[in-house]
Amino acid sequence: MPRSSEARIDRTVPSWAAMLLGQLAQDRPTVLTRDDLDTYLAAGHMERDRDRVIRDLVRLDWLVGTRLKGVWAFLPPGETTTGDPYIDLRAWRAKDPLARFALAGEAAAFHLGYLDRRFDGPISIWLPDDKRPPLGLRDLVSVVGIRFRTGAQLEPSWRLLRSRGLDVNAWSSGLPAFGPEALLVQLAARPASFGPWADLVAHLDRFVGDCHPDRIAELLEGQTASSWQRAAYLLDTGSNEPAAAALMERRPTARLVHVTLGDGDRGAHSARYGIVDRLVAPLLDVVGKA
Repeated sequence: MPRSSEARIDRTVPSWAAMLLGQLAQDRPTVLTRDDLDTYLAAGHMERDRDRVIRDLVRLDWLVGTRLKGVWAFLPPGETTTGDPYIDLRAWRAKDPLARFALAGEAAAFHLGYLDRRFDGPISIWLPDDKRPPLGLRDLVSVVGIRFRTGAQLEPSWRLLRSRGLDVNAWSSGLPAFGPEALLVQLAARPASFGPWADLVAHLDRFVGDCHPDRIAELLEGQTASSWQRAAYLLDTGSNEPAAAALMERRPTARLVHVTLGDGDRGAHSARYGIVDRLVAPLLDVVGKA
């Protein structure tokens, strides 16, 4: 992580850096690569060696390191920390503009309004199945291993974002993120990959109400029969029975397989969906009594 705790408010502005720091303070880039610094130095007609500039700005606490070599976070005047939980993911995108990932799980649920507080654990991200995060990020993120068909739309629809009054470009802190349908498929295919189920269950009706059955079915293509059954069950449990029924009709196979959800001591059985639910039903019972 950036060494942001070391930064001082009253940082020195050497005369050689005054114009550069002024421009950076105006542009407020979150992260900078060596190429970015080259561009700034060229624009300011500065002949000072780039690597020396970096070393000096790091020493003066204007730049702080990220988990990725060759990428730094800029701390504007008056700020001693980036305050950005995704700074290292931004560093990844800055270093590799072709990197493809999306916030998933707890991160996506928080930005969509299905969690009341941000999850403190590793950041859940989805990657294409043939990719891995950079070495420096592997203890920061939790990778959701789901294979979606090529070209599948994982992000929320513009209509949903507009209905919520969310900025299309900034709703998820400017990073790609799962929409409700992709999140539902994650929960159905990899229920153990999601941590704060208790918080999510309190907003289950709103969550499944945001899901469009056609988009869910498209994202479920190629997934297991148990994933289809869990997805339909979650829709029904969240009071979206029509969407659940439509999904059951579109399953690749009509035969129900035996499916479990969670591994708690108590549970409920749904013959319609072939599920023994030891996770959501007990949590809903607790929420109902609260």
